Amino acid sequence: MGANMTGTYHRYHIELVTVSDIRKFVSIASHCDGKVLLSVSDNFMINAKSLLGVMLAKNMDWNHLILLTEHDHYESFKAFITE
Repeated sequence: MGANMTGTYHRYHIELVTVSDIRKFVSIASHCDGKVLLSVSDNFMINAKSLLGVMLAKNMDWNHLILLTEHDHYESFKAFITE
C-alpha cells in the first residue's frame, strides 16, 4: 500500500473520528486534482481517495494522520485539520 512520493507536497495533520468523517474525507479527496495521500511516516502512505484504504488507516488506530496533497487543498479539508 505504499505510494511513490516525489516533488513538493502540502502537509496537514488531520483527525478522522467517525465513519461519517471518513466518508466525507474520501469524497472530498476524490474530487481533488493530483495525489492525495495519508501517512504516519515517510515509509507508509495510502491513497486518500480510497475508502477502503482510509478505513484501514483508521482501523490501524493511527493517532497522527498526516494528509499530503500535491496542490493546496486546505479549504477543502479544513474541517479535518488539527494544526
